Amino acid sequence: MNLYDLRQNQRISKTQAENKHTARTVQESQESIEELRQSVHKLSVVCQAMWQLLQATSGLSDQALLETLENVEQKQAAQNCAQCGRVQQSKKPNCLYCGATFPEQTSTMSCFQV
Repeated sequence: MNLYDLRQNQRISKTQAENKHTARTVQESQESIEELRQSVHKLSVVCQAMWQLLQATSGLSDQALLETLENVEQKQAAQNCAQCGRVQQSKKPNCLYCGATFPEQTSTMSCFQV
């Protein structure tokens, strides 16, 4: 076996080892994704049950929930910093990139904060 063949065999072995590592990483990622799917499903079922209980005890409507959800989403929507133009979450008081202060926003969610 010549030097070229030895070098090629080394490259093949290295590539095979990298492929095995990648396959393990993919498998672990797929397992993590499945765990997350199951968690999201469980949380969804719990939220549905909580909403049904809340409706039964308070008389709130689906429309009231949708309006509140829309308000919350609007408050958490991303905005562009007026100073540097980068996208920021509106719930942050200052730009993470340039430090500019965002206009203060009143929140109706303060009663939910712990």
